[in-house]
Amino acid sequence: MKQGNGNFFTQHYEWLAAAVAIVALALAALFFVKAMGEDGEASAAEKVRRIDARRSDANVVTQPDMSLYQILMRNTQAPTSVGELNPVGYSFLASGRRVFCALPDCHAPIPPDSKQCPVCKRDQPEEEKPEVVLDADDDGLPDEWERRFGLSPNNSGDADEDLDGDGFTNREEYEAGTDPSDRHSHPDYLDSLKLKLPLKQTTLPFYLRSYMKTPNGMKLEFFNPSERNDYGTRGKAYSVFVDQDVGATGFVAKSFEQKKSVAKIAGGGGATREVDASFAMVERKSDGKQIKVVVSGAKPKRAPVDVQAVLVYERGEVKEFTVVPADKINLNGSEYVVKEIKSVGKGASVTLVDSTGKERTLEALEQ
Repeated sequence: MKQGNGNFFTQHYEWLAAAVAIVALALAALFFVKAMGEDGEASAAEKVRRIDARRSDANVVTQPDMSLYQILMRNTQAPTSVGELNPVGYSFLASGRRVFCALPDCHAPIPPDSKQCPVCKRDQPEEEKPEVVLDADDDGLPDEWERRFGLSPNNSGDADEDLDGDGFTNREEYEAGTDPSDRHSHPDYLDSLKLKLPLKQTTLPFYLRSYMKTPNGMKLEFFNPSERNDYGTRGKAYSVFVDQDVGATGFVAKSFEQKKSVAKIAGGGGATREVDASFAMVERKSDGKQIKVVVSGAKPKRAPVDVQAVLVYERGEVKEFTVVPADKINLNGSEYVVKEIKSVGKGASVTLVDSTGKERTLEALEQ
């Protein structure tokens, strides 16, 4: 083979390239060996040490409490449930029931039927279950109540009957909480009694017409313009002494006082005249009430006695009672005494007392 005349590098190019490749491979092998020979754990520990060294207390971040997040995630991941068909509803599907903690300062969403809130760790109040009331005949009276008092749970008509005859239906007794089998147990009759306005004023049926002194004492003459006398005409006189009855009026003359007074003369420019102001006291025999009766003048007036009221009973057959204090009324066998009647503003009131002494006041306002 003939040798060329080129320089050294040209003549030995292949050998030089091979030498360079061998050196490169050696360096790579040396780097690899060094890298593989390092302690990985020591290196990681060194890095952690360097990071900790750079930390300051002010920049420390505490690990967050993930318990609430985990609870919320569990609740939100609960699958949608298929509910039972509601006959009055409009859908077959019902979303999973969600409830909240009953404590207002927490109110976190919690699993249904939880006895304790997993967030605030406090007990939950027990849910009140509605009472199931059976009413087979749909008459408004529970079956259990009807059986207790001997009524039929399958007869709707007995709700409007009056089992004990006290004037109230069985339905009214149930609503009032009274015993429908005991005529002494019933709603208050006075709930059906109304006061009718206006009040009226009762007066004596007679007035004191004159008096006369006699050897036996002062003789008083009372006159009743409405009663018929022995001749069949209107107007009857009663001549009586003190402590004698004034006819059959129910009153008795109790005392008499002769008296004079001074009255101004109408249109007399201040002039006066002496008038007779004598009076008698009469007493009502039924209750001992006394009324002053002044001797009549030119226009006799009958003295007022009582305020009179009209009471209307609106249960069953409507009844009206015209009463004054001390009168008695009877409602379905229960007796009430009229204790007081009085005007109150633009209305009036009547107070009644039952046989047990319990008082009840009825009031009415003018329309």
